[in-house]
Amino acid sequence: MQGIAGVFCDRYFLQTGIICEFPKTYILGMNVRNEIPIYDFVCAISEAIDLVSPVLNRHHKKVAYIAGHIALQMNLPNSDVQDIVLASMLHDIGAFSIGERIEAQTLEYHDSELNRHAFLGYKLLKNFRPLARAAKLIRYHHADYHSAGYNVPLGSYVIHLADRVAILFDENREVLGQVMGVVEKISKKYQKFHPASFIAFLRLVNLEYVWVEAFLPSFERGRMQEVRFSKEVIEPETLRCFAKIVAQIIDFRSRFTATHSCGVAAVVRELTAAAGFSERECKLMEIAGFLHDLGKLSVSNEILEKNGALSMEDFNAIRKHTYYTYSVLNKVSGMEDIAAWAAHHHEKQDGSGYPFHTKGEDISRLERIMTVADILTALAEDRPYRAGMDREKVMEILFTLANQGEIDRGIVEIAERNFPKINEARIKAQEDAWNEYEAFNSTKSPFAARISRQPA
Repeated sequence: MQGIAGVFCDRYFLQTGIICEFPKTYILGMNVRNEIPIYDFVCAISEAIDLVSPVLNRHHKKVAYIAGHIALQMNLPNSDVQDIVLASMLHDIGAFSIGERIEAQTLEYHDSELNRHAFLGYKLLKNFRPLARAAKLIRYHHADYHSAGYNVPLGSYVIHLADRVAILFDENREVLGQVMGVVEKISKKYQKFHPASFIAFLRLVNLEYVWVEAFLPSFERGRMQEVRFSKEVIEPETLRCFAKIVAQIIDFRSRFTATHSCGVAAVVRELTAAAGFSERECKLMEIAGFLHDLGKLSVSNEILEKNGALSMEDFNAIRKHTYYTYSVLNKVSGMEDIAAWAAHHHEKQDGSGYPFHTKGEDISRLERIMTVADILTALAEDRPYRAGMDREKVMEILFTLANQGEIDRGIVEIAERNFPKINEARIKAQEDAWNEYEAFNSTKSPFAARISRQPA
């Protein structure tokens, strides 16, 4: 099992040749706000989910834009428009494999085949209060109007139509010239869509700006403000809950990494506390730990679970993940520090890390703590092909890396002095995460029965 890519980063501390200018590290705590706009964070996660393949380029954002405008044409209440937009941004969050995502990009794909990922997306978000209403819309977003029952929310039908419209456009062709062809194809399937949403869609046909903006590289531009997105903000504890959900999205894609992010979050919190930082900074570092591998959503399951030698192309796909973590999180206003703490866990003191090759004092102390926490977790945790290493072996490897000038020796010494407490927190967090993983994957989708039998 020596070639499993899902555990690549705990055994290979890869040196890369990527050269790029790295923005200076933010001053500790100065760029983490007490309130983060939930819309901004949802946008970031949506972007990360679509990184897995060029075929899915900005798919969630296109659907959100189109669905929002359909909802406006229907004169739905502002709160309903907000829920539709937020749900659209995450509607395929329960589809963990690239094959599942790409299969959904066809008009003829039957709703019964799509219901599992819709249900799993609902299951991920249903207990998170700010997105609980959006979760219900995600649950039914592949329901055909002619075959569904009375319990399907109207917003689900809006998303269903917007999703089917979005997949019919070819990004490699001029957009406006495709509109009438898309209308013709959708009209042939009109019985699948809610009549009011279908009529609202037809009202958009002659509004050129809608289709131009829907396929812009950044859909927040122009008249996107007409889709009245949520202004709700989330404070750190709520953000922590959301970050843990994102960690599940990252880790649950593969049994090889099913508990890793939760383990890192627990270790980095304890290590940050042991290093003398405040309770607030410990909580924020825990959030960064949950999110540190966000960019791995860009790596296909085929690579993550590859049983054999990795090609150089595979290596390159994996080592891009830290850049994507930084790029996505840094766009969220108020999360600049968290972005740096999360994304720089493969930077090294001697500058041989990746993706920015930052070195020495340019790597903040909290970033150094994250690096040690990530390595410690990877070495100590159980993996399908080996048991976790004991304290002596873990510390031997950490001190070897410190002596080679790759990681901070002072942080390693703190880890050694506090190892029992740190490791106990890791074990507890990963046991809980594994139980959640098994429960998540063992639950049958209720869509084996007719949707009309299910409560909304």
